[in-house]
Amino acid sequence: MTFLETEEAWERLRPVRTGADAEAAGLVRGPDGRWRWSGAASPEARLLVDRYLPLCLAGPRLTIAQLGQSLDGFIATRTGDADYVTGEEDRRHLHRLRALADAVVVGAGTAVADDPQLTVRACAGAHPVRVVLDPRGRVPLDRRVFTDGSAPTLWVVGTTGEHRTPPDGVDVLTLSDPDAFAPHHLVRALRRRGLGRILVEGGGVTVSRFLHAAALHRLYVTVAPVLLGDGIPGLRFDGTTVMRDALRPPVRRDTLGEDTLFELDLSAARPTPPLDGQHHHTGEARGEGEHPVDHGDGQPLAGAQARGAEGPGGHALAGAPAADVQRQGHGDQGEHHQGHQLGQRGV
Repeated sequence: MTFLETEEAWERLRPVRTGADAEAAGLVRGPDGRWRWSGAASPEARLLVDRYLPLCLAGPRLTIAQLGQSLDGFIATRTGDADYVTGEEDRRHLHRLRALADAVVVGAGTAVADDPQLTVRACAGAHPVRVVLDPRGRVPLDRRVFTDGSAPTLWVVGTTGEHRTPPDGVDVLTLSDPDAFAPHHLVRALRRRGLGRILVEGGGVTVSRFLHAAALHRLYVTVAPVLLGDGIPGLRFDGTTVMRDALRPPVRRDTLGEDTLFELDLSAARPTPPLDGQHHHTGEARGEGEHPVDHGDGQPLAGAQARGAEGPGGHALAGAPAADVQRQGHGDQGEHHQGHQLGQRGV
């Protein structure tokens, strides 16, 4: 018997945006409402459907984020070394997310520290527009997002800092109002340019800002079985003082080699009351800087799986989430750039 293998399954799945597209790709919807390949398929091909079809069908407006970290919640050592926190399978997952996005967003710190390419190389797919948030205009012009010409780049800058002429092929968007760098404002600005499907990739500060602003539909956190003890934290934001008010979104898990992927459905997240016998005030003050570090234990919202977790497109969080190696951006204390207009890139 011939099985549908991973690469062909991904090629069929990647352009799907509607139910009709899914049927044309060889998918059928079962009595339980879940999509499956109509013919024989390998376990990996079936997993692609569970993991990525909800994103494919989520519509033209979708904001997701991906972060890879150590078991104790750090994305890099205290010296900034992040090569590599997570493994090769997480890298493949990250590149698939890029291939499903119109734009991939990083903060200035990630662009400075990691010099990322932000292109699709570990799987088939078109490159997203690379968006660098650099409010103070501090990212050096020799970074690859500005010089390699591999994909369109949008440099989002503020009016403070030194004005520099961008390299050829780099579009600049200047935001004069500091509030325009708030996540929801940035999402709207990108949508006006036809960039509605957005992947926030790094670093921890940028992802945390989008999470804290409730600007994300989904968050993928890949945890590697390594302990750093100290370093650059991943998720960091002003959290609740009461455990019952903590963000406990529906979640599913998957293994990626030695790593564990947590896929959090933030569109369905709701605080839940404590169980009987739990204390209402269990937090302790921690001297961890201006914002407490959220190490995220990835535990599911009680009852979430029983009622069925749904993503932004209304599709069940079936199966487990995926993640493949990624070099985590870090130290993105600033995020902004200038610009003319980028046309819409088909995904």
